[in-house]
Amino acid sequence: MHQQNHQPGWSNPRVLTIFALIFLCGVAFGSALTRSYLHRHLPSARDRHEASIESAGRFGLQKLKTELNLTPEQLQFITQELDDYKKYYQNIEDERLDVAEHGKQRILDRLNNDQKQKFNDLFSPSKVADNK
Repeated sequence: MHQQNHQPGWSNPRVLTIFALIFLCGVAFGSALTRSYLHRHLPSARDRHEASIESAGRFGLQKLKTELNLTPEQLQFITQELDDYKKYYQNIEDERLDVAEHGKQRILDRLNNDQKQKFNDLFSPSKVADNK
């Protein structure tokens, strides 16, 4: 007669597999919920900070001076801060463009001439604008 091996509870591979699947489903559901809901509806502290700095720059130094009754020292400090932010932001944007161009060139290096033409047609500025 064939003897079945009945392992108790936690050491049974079937039980462990089921718990692992439940755990992975929970992780997948949690990340999907976080990505679809929370990230869209809750602005990050960084976004609020950036918005305030950008808004202050667009508002104008003269208006800031008048509205906030800034001292000359405060105005000088704020002017320097806003200038530093603009330079920093422009450096990041320049670097992003360089990385994008480098990546595009690496892709093009792997394509034949026909594929390069199609790639350039697909991602031409007019095609990209149409897809937005």
